[in-house]
Amino acid sequence: MKRITTIATALLLATLFSCEQKPKTPIPTENSQKTVEKPQEIAVNLQPTLDSLKKIIGNKWVKQNPVLEPTQPSFFTKENENSYFICPLQISGLDIPFVWDDNFALVDFLLAQNSNTTLKKGVKADKDYKGTKIIWNQTIDGLIWLDNRTYKSAITDWYVIEDTDCPGTISFPSVSFQKINTVTESSVVNPNGLAIIPYRENSKIKSSEAEIKNKNGKTIQGTGYDINGDSIPDIFTYIETVEEMAVYKRLYINVNGQWKCKWVHLDEECI
Repeated sequence: MKRITTIATALLLATLFSCEQKPKTPIPTENSQKTVEKPQEIAVNLQPTLDSLKKIIGNKWVKQNPVLEPTQPSFFTKENENSYFICPLQISGLDIPFVWDDNFALVDFLLAQNSNTTLKKGVKADKDYKGTKIIWNQTIDGLIWLDNRTYKSAITDWYVIEDTDCPGTISFPSVSFQKINTVTESSVVNPNGLAIIPYRENSKIKSSEAEIKNKNGKTIQGTGYDINGDSIPDIFTYIETVEEMAVYKRLYINVNGQWKCKWVHLDEECI
């Protein structure tokens, strides 16, 4: 098995949300960080394009999500659980904050927030790797949490590559944010963090090692995140080795004390 990731992200992959693997193609690229020109292709209906891409990626890679034992209620409720999208965040070798969107859940969330977009395909999406890119014409800000610090950064695009350096692997989409001048791959101690969309003011995020049992009594080790200062975990992430050269990552949120899986990513090694 092989994995898609960015050039020079091998240093990223020795952390909680990654494994030590060779980088794949440069996703996101520098092209996605350039100033967006006046839109020339406004996407009136993106659904056919997204449906086609979903069909290409398929769902054979999807794993069943374990049911976790309940915990104490905290920030998320049935009323606000769909108000935010939370997922693990990485810094690419080009110092671009980005998140994976394997199952298209994030792009669906973003389009529900704002459907004013520009669609680019082929070399218009990326001159080197081609692909499909969605650019939002109105700003959508997200919160980026890295090294116990929070930042505000706008989403630049959603992108899925066409010409990969690692044939045989799945080309998953990613969402990129504007670069943060003070955040680079070399300056960040832990280049893996969290993204919360849309931006949430006064977020004080703390992380710690956590153990949660599934319904069968098996203990799962991962990382817990408290986002509202009550010392109760609101988010839980962990990785599962599914094959010798692939890991499966999950993110759960605590909704009224019940853990719900909201994000997944298959991380394959590129040889």
